[in-house]
Amino acid sequence: MSSLAGAPIAVPLAAALLALLVPRPSVGRRLAVSLVLLALLGFSLWLVDHVQATGPLVLSWGGWVVPYGIVLVADTLAAVMLCLSSLSGLACVIYGFAETPRREEHPLRLPLVLLLITGIHLSFLTGDLFNLFVAFEVFLLASYALMTLEADASRSRRALPYVTINLLGSALFLCVCAFAYGLFGTLNFAEISVRSSAMVGDVRLDILGLLLLLVFAIKAGLFPLYYWLPISYPALPSPIAAFYAGMLTKVGVYVLIRVFGTVLPPELTWLHAAIAWGAGLTMVIGVLGAVAQSRIQSILSYHIVSQVGYMALAVGLFSPYAFTAAIFYIIHHIVVKGALFLVGGVIVRVQGTDHLNRTGGLWAATPGLSFVFLLQALSLAGLPPLSGFWGKFMIVKEGLSQGRWTLVAFSLIASILTLLSMLKIWLGAFWKTEPEGAPLALTPASRRMTAVVGLLAAVSLGIGLGANHFVAIAEHAARETLDRTAYVNVVRALNDQPEGGKHP
Repeated sequence: MSSLAGAPIAVPLAAALLALLVPRPSVGRRLAVSLVLLALLGFSLWLVDHVQATGPLVLSWGGWVVPYGIVLVADTLAAVMLCLSSLSGLACVIYGFAETPRREEHPLRLPLVLLLITGIHLSFLTGDLFNLFVAFEVFLLASYALMTLEADASRSRRALPYVTINLLGSALFLCVCAFAYGLFGTLNFAEISVRSSAMVGDVRLDILGLLLLLVFAIKAGLFPLYYWLPISYPALPSPIAAFYAGMLTKVGVYVLIRVFGTVLPPELTWLHAAIAWGAGLTMVIGVLGAVAQSRIQSILSYHIVSQVGYMALAVGLFSPYAFTAAIFYIIHHIVVKGALFLVGGVIVRVQGTDHLNRTGGLWAATPGLSFVFLLQALSLAGLPPLSGFWGKFMIVKEGLSQGRWTLVAFSLIASILTLLSMLKIWLGAFWKTEPEGAPLALTPASRRMTAVVGLLAAVSLGIGLGANHFVAIAEHAARETLDRTAYVNVVRALNDQPEGGKHP
């Protein structure tokens, strides 16, 4: 059974290679990719239920004993992230099929999307710091290619900050891996967890934690390292931008939860405080950037930054309840943000622009799309009973219980400004009358695109109305993540299996 832990990596990688062997876009190729992503979603849903019932799946690729070789650990948190990645990838790929005729599809888009998903899944499953670096490089290389694949010269230039900052972050991460190996003699998460506990108070451990925070803050887009995100994401095709918006920064948040919750000792309280205050500034500055924009995709891009702040704040509060809130908020945000970016793509398709000064009339022309946008906008702002409300409520509740009044105030201010900026989109694109000389072009393609967005909106609504169930899953994942002893034991148990393992 443990060998199934490698399936979410092996399946999309094999599908990407096979898609390269069929370079010409075709109906069969599209159908095959859709079925692969649907199978990954089904497997991930099963995995969430299985690991909650029986415990994590642990696999050592190559059969080496721990801490040698590559270890994959599929616990509840990893399974939840796999499920969200598969859902987001499936929705964005199908949306892309509806948006782009088969003959106009770039032959490399689907293989690169599958390679991107492969790297993201490896990030969630790896139990080793160096293989986390490898996972980052896999999905970053695919993301660089996708960012410039279908862009003209002006849009390619907007990808430069994204590529530059991530290349610098990768170089720093590799140096951090070397430092960690010199400090612990291993890069296995379980072994680092054991050995770091004996080094509490050692300044080298504090330096390592600070460097890891810097690397992951770049990946997550935390203040002041976020500026690349709102410049680069609006230059992407709508379905690719939606997947980036939903998943890429959440990989950074995931590794913050994993490394500071499971790997490093909980005594690094000053680092937790640094995460919390960085998150507070990220929330406020990100939403101020959103309020100042006049293009829909730019507003939504700044909201990615602001909303990541809520998740990071929950990590910085560092308690089981706060981690539960962070995981629930990730579940909510990936679905809602992906849906909002896809709505932006429909608006561009219908009106030819996403500039609020040149849009309008969508409420009368597309009431279904209008309702979907309003539902997701109110969820992002945190109005009950939608999913965004419950995540923010849990974070605010924990902040108040810890006496973090300033950070709670930041979160409430950011929520109010989020609502104002989303109302700006509503009034400019939906409620305002149609501008003269810009007739709405409703096509079968735009209706199919709206249908895909509607499915994501239904999932988001289900998360809000069924919040008890999702909070229970998040609570289980949070307990597992913070139980460092259980994590170490389940990984070391590989060495106690009857067949043993290979030694170097």
